[in-house]
Amino acid sequence: MSGPTPTHIVVHGEIKNVSGGIPANLNLSMYEGAPLMIDSTPSPTQFTQTIAVHGLYGGLVYNIGRIKWVNLWTTDCKVATKILKAGDPVVWENMESMVTFDKCEDTLPLAPGDLFYADAQIHANDDGTLSFKAQITWNRAN
Repeated sequence: MSGPTPTHIVVHGEIKNVSGGIPANLNLSMYEGAPLMIDSTPSPTQFTQTIAVHGLYGGLVYNIGRIKWVNLWTTDCKVATKILKAGDPVVWENMESMVTFDKCEDTLPLAPGDLFYADAQIHANDDGTLSFKAQITWNRAN
């Protein structure tokens, strides 16, 4: 006999900001537990969120200088990441249409040779939790 159907799932997150010294400041999180700021270092920042199994997506939006970095994931291991210019709105319907299984990437060129790159991935763990990893890097023109 199986137990009750879970209503929430734990997401173990690891997020990395390698944007040339610019911190990432939290603009929006769909659930509690997201880091308020991610320093620009090669080391990831870890966090944990408990999200509704049949609720909205899990999602984070960070402001990093002239850009917004958006991450979205589902409890069935779909993920999306998008880099927007700072003044552009986040259109959640567009993000939802971008979700793919396991991994997603995005780039945003700002000037010749000046490029932001982001990737995000998610997978299920044997214990019923999810592992979410995302990073953003900035390749600056000289």
